[in-house]
Amino acid sequence: MTRRLVLMLALLSGSAGASGSFFTLLQTWQGLGHAPIAVSPDGRLLALTRPAPRTPAYAPYDTRIEVRDTAKMRRLYRVPAANGDGKTLLFSPDSRTLWSAHSGTLHYDAWTGKLADNREGSDGAGVSALAFAPGGQSYVLAGVNAVGQTRLVRVGVSPLRSFWPVTRPTAGDGMQPNWTSALAFSPDGRWVASGSVGGGVILRSSVTGRPLRVLADEPGQAPHRARLVDLLFLSPARLLSASADGQVRLWDAATGRALASLPCGERLGAVVQLPGGTRVVAATSRGLQLIETSGGRLRRLETVGGDYADVGVSAAGELWAITRGGTLSHWRLLSR
Repeated sequence: MTRRLVLMLALLSGSAGASGSFFTLLQTWQGLGHAPIAVSPDGRLLALTRPAPRTPAYAPYDTRIEVRDTAKMRRLYRVPAANGDGKTLLFSPDSRTLWSAHSGTLHYDAWTGKLADNREGSDGAGVSALAFAPGGQSYVLAGVNAVGQTRLVRVGVSPLRSFWPVTRPTAGDGMQPNWTSALAFSPDGRWVASGSVGGGVILRSSVTGRPLRVLADEPGQAPHRARLVDLLFLSPARLLSASADGQVRLWDAATGRALASLPCGERLGAVVQLPGGTRVVAATSRGLQLIETSGGRLRRLETVGGDYADVGVSAAGELWAITRGGTLSHWRLLSR
């Protein structure tokens, strides 16, 4: 794509180089893939989801993950997604492996696509979420069984495999089935937050997995009305939750007290935390939304229009986003 076309698109979106804007559009591509996407923490690799060549037997299921280097956007390899779907896609904290989870998990060497040993599968219906602990020495996955119950399992790089208690639906979890749809470790590694399909959020011990508190405005009520899309610990004591209906909420994780909420429009696909800890970017049907979280408040700073399905960020703050129509964009955000 020529530089002139990139600048024209930026001007049409009202973002790049505009006075007072936080977003600067660097480049766009069409037809490279679809959501979910993943950006390696070191910013050198980008993973996208692509439908494989359709065959009568696998047409609804067969999906490929395509990995490109972000310097020249060269395609490095294509590999199968877990169970041909790959609803969960992420790089390890050290950027060395790429993980796909849906029915069981697959993980690959991030640069070569070579399949690594796969030590865990699913408990019946599949793996609904996965999150790495700080440092990447262990991770927690949520396995859903055939009757809609979730079992959380902590797995370590060294011999460690801890099956946590089965999570059964409660009033605070919302509607059934009580599948865990989002997981996050606190930065100090003490807590794991889990979010459910029914809109519930539970804070757990990272050692035993047992619930410490259920986050809610009112006892017995789920804080969200829709599936949890993302959970982010902005600090050891501040947790951000986001649901598919566009509601973003900020919590004092130590007390379970709700601090603020912000409606971001329907069809929220993902939220990522920017370096520095106080700002996040949400991918929604109304666009990319930059949100400030400091002072116990949620304040929208800017919105770049578009129907965005997913967004990823590197440790250096480089932002990559993809629309539901399959247009990939690369952004730089001002830190002011």
